[in-house]
Amino acid sequence: MARFRAALTAAAVAALCFVGISPAQASDQLTVSYAGSVNDDLGTLQVSARSGSDIVELTAHVFSPVTQQEVAVLEPDDFALDSGTAQEGIWRSKAPLQLAEFGSYRIGIEATDADGDHISVADAGTLAYYAVAQFPEFTTDRTAIGVDERDVTVEGVLKAKLPGGGEPVVLPGRKVDIDVDYWTVTTVTTDDDGHFTATVQLDNAAPIQAVYRHDGDHAGYLYGESTMLQIGIDKALTRYTLQTSTQRIDKGQPVTLTGRLEKETENGWVPLSGVSGGILFGPTTTYNDRVGGFTTDADGTFSTQYTPWETGFFQVAHRSDDPFVSNGNARSSTVVVLQPARFLDFSALRTGSRSVHAEGHIDFDNISPATINVAVQYSPDGTSWTTLRTVEATWSGTGGYGFAADLAAKRPGHFRGYFDGGDVFQTITSASTHVGR
Repeated sequence: MARFRAALTAAAVAALCFVGISPAQASDQLTVSYAGSVNDDLGTLQVSARSGSDIVELTAHVFSPVTQQEVAVLEPDDFALDSGTAQEGIWRSKAPLQLAEFGSYRIGIEATDADGDHISVADAGTLAYYAVAQFPEFTTDRTAIGVDERDVTVEGVLKAKLPGGGEPVVLPGRKVDIDVDYWTVTTVTTDDDGHFTATVQLDNAAPIQAVYRHDGDHAGYLYGESTMLQIGIDKALTRYTLQTSTQRIDKGQPVTLTGRLEKETENGWVPLSGVSGGILFGPTTTYNDRVGGFTTDADGTFSTQYTPWETGFFQVAHRSDDPFVSNGNARSSTVVVLQPARFLDFSALRTGSRSVHAEGHIDFDNISPATINVAVQYSPDGTSWTTLRTVEATWSGTGGYGFAADLAAKRPGHFRGYFDGGDVFQTITSASTHVGR
């Protein structure tokens, strides 16, 4: 094949310098933008060029970085258009170059377009003719560590992709760094098959990676790194056991919460001491009050006293400082807080031989029932009571909610008012009144 070795003469260069060229003409000029290695295939040469007409020939001259002598030539038939068009595109060598030594080779380019224009660029770029380290295999014996299993063993194979092409070759006797969270923790050497193994101890979750860095004894082999493998943590589970001193109290009375925190081990559940957390109390998980904090003692227990103002439950939670112990939370059973209720007065008076009139007032604090039902009860001896009638108490206008009832009662005995507060209000009775015949 013919090889172009023509160069611009001094006169031609001078002509280009002094003859005016319009912007349109300049954009149509034959130009070589750059020449260099393909990033993931360093031995393959690529050339970027453009012209106002099709580029029909490219020739590349490869010069030694040591002697500056030409060591290889790529003829027009050695190139193929890789992307773009024949007027503006990127051409690549059909096969990687075969050179004797690693190094950065200067590239000179000659280009010719369909209009017959021809240029020669003495320094169009650099061919990075180096081997690139690779880790086609890199594995770990575990994906997570535990409190008693913190050692991680890695193994892999180090190879190199040579710039001249072909299958990657193994690299024996090379140093490989094992990096944990981007810091080198140990360095091992590959065996005759390029294989390596190492064991590292982790104190937390971290990424782990094998890295080949520049080695002065093996010039020409570039940096390479394995896939990054994330090592997690198998956290020990935690659990709470919660107890309240009572399940039902009057408003204003305290309740004591006692708890125990444990973690799961191979030998079962054991106390978790020295752990701090917080305690809330309220009717829902989001509507609550802060009770305070806690720290577990030697046997994993804690205790606190609180005076709630409404029905609710305790919530406890901790965030573990130990990466091998999970965070945890729990809620107690519901503590019913009964709102105050009281009888302001009660009286009963006989109105006939067979009738008794009873009346009184009942009152509450900040809240009251929508419907206030008061039972008027009778007992012949003051110990065993029977409801004679239930009436609704209504606002009296002066204080408390008034109620009254006319009762059929011919026998003498004791009379009282009774209010069943259910799970919201206190259940109360009035003072009893004796009515004779």
